[in-house]
Amino acid sequence: MAEEFELGKAPLITIPVCQGELIVKSWDRLTVQVKAEDAQTDATEDGLTITSNGRLILRVPEFTNLAVQTANGDTIIKNLQGDVTLGVVNGDAILVSLEQATVGTVNGDLSAKHINDSVTAESVHGDAIFRYVGSVSLNEVSGDLSARLINGDVDINTVSGDIGLRQISGDVSIKAGHRDANLRFLDGATHIGNIYGDVRIYGELAVGKHAFQAGGDIILRWPVNTPVNLVANAPKVLNRLPLDEVVQTDQSLTGHIGEDGPVITLNANGRIILKELYAVREEWEERQTGDSDFDFNFDFEELEGLGAQISAQVNEQMARLTAELEGKFGGDFAQRMAEKISLKAERAARRAEQAAERARKRAERHHHRAAPHPPRPPRPPRPRATPEEQLKILKMVEQGVISPEEANTLLEALENK
Repeated sequence: MAEEFELGKAPLITIPVCQGELIVKSWDRLTVQVKAEDAQTDATEDGLTITSNGRLILRVPEFTNLAVQTANGDTIIKNLQGDVTLGVVNGDAILVSLEQATVGTVNGDLSAKHINDSVTAESVHGDAIFRYVGSVSLNEVSGDLSARLINGDVDINTVSGDIGLRQISGDVSIKAGHRDANLRFLDGATHIGNIYGDVRIYGELAVGKHAFQAGGDIILRWPVNTPVNLVANAPKVLNRLPLDEVVQTDQSLTGHIGEDGPVITLNANGRIILKELYAVREEWEERQTGDSDFDFNFDFEELEGLGAQISAQVNEQMARLTAELEGKFGGDFAQRMAEKISLKAERAARRAEQAAERARKRAERHHHRAAPHPPRPPRPPRPRATPEEQLKILKMVEQGVISPEEANTLLEALENK
């Protein structure tokens, strides 16, 4: 069923319950299009209320305000400049190109990319991934947290998994983390509370006071030409920085480089290791002797854009395939298949980024003394299903020979042949 409603430039769309997947995207019309097999709509003075007993697809004006109370399925919201509020999402939540978003509980993964203003969430019972976001505020993350290229502050209460922050322009506050934390190039004031695992800090910090607490080790890599004042407290402190006025005891060290640098206080229950941040990245560091803090420092920078590359390539192919499907099977069927592919592409991109992050962390924890071997070349890509095979399967769906779910299984089998 498809309906359209004339609601103006910035309507309010309220969804008390959606019992399946929810997909909301903007378009260049001033109407709201509702596609659902079983939905009840109620037009109000300022917008529309929709209750869906299954999958729901909406096309809305760009400045639509969206309020979702409960979505019992994966939720995708894209290209909206109005306010977006999600109460409870029982599935993954994917937010792309929004003005801002307020989220209650996500019983799955949360992915937010290209958000102009803030993303606020109460509970994420999965992984949380942020890219190109104004600011981030989270109460609880049950999985891993990864945030990069954040223009403002990052304020986190507790994270049960690993924490990865990179290129944060504002202040960073994390009260507790149950695993490791990797922090790279943070421009604001940084206060890291009780991290149960290791903390790794890369690059200079802004002038001011910064504090880090770890149940395991703290490894600080600092550019040797940048001023800094260091206070390190741990059962063992290993210093490889050219510090001046060093005062060291059995379990503490103080010293500085230059004048008027930031004041960094490090407290660890394990070791504190102070090292130079190499100006020129090396794919492999030379084998070190002495203490067993060898850094397996393979550069995984090239992998960091893997998720974006996958999304771009899939979107390009999806546009071509959608055009073919519209010509052969009609617009509704083509749109339905395109949305399925879009959801799978987002998941694949997220898994690729998570895999790259896990590989980098494993490499950093590596402690072999033998000189490492060069990395293996990547495996050749697996053959993909041909357009002829795809169209044959889709024809079988149209004829009722197989269901859409069975078609997806066949397509995945062809991808992995």
